[in-house]
Parts: sequence; structure tokens; C-alpha cells
Amino acid sequence: MTTIKLLQLDEKDFEKIYQLMERSFPIEEVRSRENARAQLRDPNYRILVSKNEADEILGFIAEWNLGATIFLEHFAVDSSLRSGGIGSGMMSAYLSEASKPVMIEVEDEKNEINQRRIGFYQRLGYQLSEYGYHQPMMRGDGSKKIALRIMSFPQPLTKEAFENFRHQVFSQIYKTIDA
Repeated sequence: MTTIKLLQLDEKDFEKIYQLMERSFPIEEVRSRENARAQLRDPNYRILVSKNEADEILGFIAEWNLGATIFLEHFAVDSSLRSGGIGSGMMSAYLSEASKPVMIEVEDEKNEINQRRIGFYQRLGYQLSEYGYHQPMMRGDGSKKIALRIMSFPQPLTKEAFENFRHQVFSQIYKTIDA
């Protein structure tokens, strides 16, 4: 497999990324198109993409710089390309450049898909923590609560680090104090 390069999102490709996001995540976990486009102007937010030789987007990583840590809010590979090593190649390339701890959320519901996702991240060096929260709704009717657990790279998450992370995520990204 060729080396995977991650490039800063060119705003002309935003619509392709947004469509991939909508296909890859439940509606409750995806901002409205207008809000998603607006957050591109936030200096602490960026989207990295992987493209093939034909300049087609293979996948993306959306990150928030929270100062002491990085929060990966979304990570997706086009469904037609999954299980081909692109996702692990993208994440390995990303983590090889990470200069501070990286946090991700995974759904806490015990089912095969979620267990496979957790295993995928663990093989890349992430540590599954005992800490988590319910994600505020980004869209939808608000009736679905999404229980999440936090995974950290490269070190296990301490209670203090989790509390700091949770405070930052809820105040800076979800714009609420409820956890």
C-alpha cells in the first residue's frame, strides 16, 4: 500500500465531506450543513482528508485543538473502501504526527459494530477508558441519548485528564455545561 498523506480540507471539497459525514454517522451526531460549514472558520478546528491519485476523497479526520489535547470529533472512510486498510493507514499517519494526546468518543452500547470499532482503535494504540458521558444532540428531536466512552492515545486517561477534557468539549464544542 502506498503511503497515505493527510491534507488540509480545501473548502471546495466541503460538500463531499459533509455528504460522507451524513452517510457515516447518525443524524444526532452531525451538525446541520450551515453549522458544519461555519465551524470551518474556527481556528481550533480543521478537517484533514486523504485522496487517491484521481483526487477523489477516500476519507477524512475532523479535529479540535483543545490546547493540552486533540479531540477527533469525526473520522470516516467512504463505505465502499472500508476494510481495505485506508482507515488504519489514515489514522496511523495522523497519530505519527500527533504532538499531544488524542481523544476520541466511541459509542458505549455493547454490540458487534461498536466492539469492532473499539478493537480497531485499540490496535492503533488507543486506550479505552472507564470514563464517558452522553453526547448532546447536534440534530434530531432530542429523544435519543448517545452514551459515549472516551479512548485516549497514547496513554490511558486519568480521572483528572478526563474531567478537564469533558469540560473543554462541553464548553467549547457542544456549547453546554451539561454532561
